[in-house]
Amino acid sequence: MLLSVISLIGGLVLLVLASDWLVDGAVGLARRAGISMLVVGLTVVAYGTSFPELVVSALAALRGEADLAVGNVVGSNIANIGLVLGAAALIKPFAIGGGPLFRRDMPFLVVATLGGTYAFVDGQVGRVEGAFLMVLAVLFTWWCVRTPGHEDDNSAAADALPPPPALRNVVKLLVGMVGLFVGAHFMVKGGSEIAAAFGISERVIGLTVVAVGTSLPELAASTAGALKGYPELAVGNVVGSCLFNLSFVMGSAACIHPLGVDFAAIQWDLAVMVGLTLLMLGIFLTGRRVTRVEGGSLLGLYIGYMSWIAVTTLQGP
Repeated sequence: MLLSVISLIGGLVLLVLASDWLVDGAVGLARRAGISMLVVGLTVVAYGTSFPELVVSALAALRGEADLAVGNVVGSNIANIGLVLGAAALIKPFAIGGGPLFRRDMPFLVVATLGGTYAFVDGQVGRVEGAFLMVLAVLFTWWCVRTPGHEDDNSAAADALPPPPALRNVVKLLVGMVGLFVGAHFMVKGGSEIAAAFGISERVIGLTVVAVGTSLPELAASTAGALKGYPELAVGNVVGSCLFNLSFVMGSAACIHPLGVDFAAIQWDLAVMVGLTLLMLGIFLTGRRVTRVEGGSLLGLYIGYMSWIAVTTLQGP
């Protein structure tokens, strides 16, 4: 148990340090290439911080642990919106640019959320459905890369200071990604061992300990982005990570091994995920900014959801 606690705390420390390098490297590359912070957040940072979810769900699928794979995806998206976006806005409120976020990014996320939820209804996410979700991720990435301009980019990346050398940016980005991956691995390992010691189910572990652990890179990166004055990076990371989880992560896991799902057991978790996604869209459309009150509300909803899981788990079936 002591080694599990050390793994948990050590992984958290590494996540915090690595997130700073990841954000600095991504911002530097974006400034050199003339790419908006929103697109960088939606692609490079979102994919980098979602690697832990991909690895966890893929390994769970290989081992036949479908509940853990699905719980990781659903729980991570709930954590991304409630915990990550809520905490980032609570620490530092930020404005949101319009344009691509509403024309391209949020519509894709809503389609992926509703499509992913529908895939669970028959009790199994098969290889065909998984392939469809992966194609959706590829199309979204292609569209982002195809339109990489500065449209509606209100971040500090437009400053007049010359960007750092490209090699330094690449090194920071790669080291940051590796650090996030390793940190998330040790935190998830320690947290899962602690949870398993108390006899908690795979579904609950996936929705809580593993989901929070694999969402910590997003939390660290989005918070660092907001604090450094790059709101589009923070928003893009949350939206891109949610879409990547539902499309590429779950699609990859289903292609590796069809995911058998107990829809009755996870239906309320899916409802929370869909509800938070639509709430996030409403917040973005209302006032084009995320205030501390809205951030606190999202965080409060997430804490309430986690409390509900804790109570129902303690009560048993």
